[in-house]
Amino acid sequence: MKAFTISTALALLTSLVSAAPATTPHEARQFRAQITFIGAANGLFFQSVPTDGSVFSITGDLSVSMIRSEGGATCTFNGIDGSSTTVVGAQTVDVGPPQTQISGSCRAF
Repeated sequence: MKAFTISTALALLTSLVSAAPATTPHEARQFRAQITFIGAANGLFFQSVPTDGSVFSITGDLSVSMIRSEGGATCTFNGIDGSSTTVVGAQTVDVGPPQTQISGSCRAF
């Protein structure tokens, strides 16, 4: 009886472990990056963006002069007039020349 109980418990445990979804190290690092877009006269807006490498739209129409990230990802942003601004980790980067940002992409470290 003891052997039957142990083997039943092991079979149950094995089925639970094999049913758990597998995650890759990259999936475990996924989060949403917190980005601040800063313009003239203290104008700013925030956007929480995916860090899976997908391209996302930027929702504000402010002419942006700086982009700040809270960290954890490398992000590249594209301006309406052709600028490309990359922010690595927690830092603030100038956009030159200032312009509305239209899209971006971030990848978690």
